Amino acid sequence: MTTPSDEGFPDEASPAGVSGTADAPLELHVDEVDDAGWRADLTGLLTLGCLSGWFDWCGHRIAIRTLTTDEELIVAQLIREYEGGLGSAKAYATAVAGLCVESVDRQPMPVPLGEHPNRPYQWALQRFNYARRWYPPTIDAIFDAFLQLEIRQKAVITELGKASPQGESATPGLSASSA
Repeated sequence: MTTPSDEGFPDEASPAGVSGTADAPLELHVDEVDDAGWRADLTGLLTLGCLSGWFDWCGHRIAIRTLTTDEELIVAQLIREYEGGLGSAKAYATAVAGLCVESVDRQPMPVPLGEHPNRPYQWALQRFNYARRWYPPTIDAIFDAFLQLEIRQKAVITELGKASPQGESATPGLSASSA
């Protein structure tokens, strides 16, 4: 009888357990932040937090983006059958990877035929099923880059919040307490 090793488990150096190799760590390149677009009245809230970037993985360029709230909720639906089991973490990472990848080698991810904007779950399910064909090291690399992008997202939003005094409204006459 053999004893399982710790080799396949994430370490503390990287949330997904990979950060490239010892010789070439995974480097996420983040696109410029659209600060002016985020500050636009009303519509800025629809794009606030939308970041994209890319990284090279085993000779392939993978472009990713942050997920919307709707997509995060759909991830929860996609992984429902795996909850509480040994595969729940892998299902979560796979669903996130499938939804956050925009292109591989500058080729957009496959789009299901007859995609309809009122059926985002079907689109997400197709992406999840497509990503399930990838091997675990690829899922881990994409998920690690996604987590790095989320960390960057939080830092940018924190800095954006520091640009205006806390509690002060951009609309004259309104304060944080009166809104």
